[in-house]
Amino acid sequence: MNIKFLSLSQRRVKLSLLICCCTLLFGCQAVIYGTAADMSSISIGMTKAQAIQILGQPVSVGADSDKEEEYLIYKRMKHAISAWPRTYKVTLRKGLVVKYGEQYEEKNMNLF
Repeated sequence: MNIKFLSLSQRRVKLSLLICCCTLLFGCQAVIYGTAADMSSISIGMTKAQAIQILGQPVSVGADSDKEEEYLIYKRMKHAISAWPRTYKVTLRKGLVVKYGEQYEEKNMNLF
């Protein structure tokens, strides 16, 4: 039986390649979704147009007529290298931002 072992330098090269591939895989998501850092540019009292100018077009919108609220939903990576995108929500009343941040009560978790 002829078992071939990798030398130390070959193991280091393979480990480096693995780290690079993982960084590219997770880093690409930050390019697609953006990071949550731009949420810090939002402030209470901004108009809907100002929020969209900063954050871009939402992936989804919603409304609640009983509360007279409109919701802008965004997907963002929490950090440049994160496992999956998180959902962030901007809440508007009468066209002004009244609340924003990560949506923890997310019911439809997509794990892809």
